[in-house]
Amino acid sequence: MKEYTAKEIAWVIRQEIDRWHKESANRPEDYIIVTDEIRRIRPLNSHRDDPLKVIQELVITNTEMWHEEDKVRSMKDAVVLKAIRNINPLNQHRNDLIEEIDEIFLHNTKKEIR
Repeated sequence: MKEYTAKEIAWVIRQEIDRWHKESANRPEDYIIVTDEIRRIRPLNSHRDDPLKVIQELVITNTEMWHEEDKVRSMKDAVVLKAIRNINPLNQHRNDLIEEIDEIFLHNTKKEIR
């Protein structure tokens, strides 16, 4: 497993957040984020050798979820409804990513102990 410094991880996180904001700037406020197609593009268990890729995906997912939670405070019913529909699958994806990170570290810790 490739090892990263805290500085490298922090830099990647900042880059991902900046990239997300640039890419999402032109989205309509009632944009649906999580679809079956997106979940197929973002598979889990495929980055055991590079935990940074899972961390990047977690950063994107967290950023998306926080912005959707902000939309729930909107006074526009259509925006609120679509935001709520985005939050549950984003939260599930976030939980899946956290479990994947746990698995990566457990897997690599066991290898080091042997």
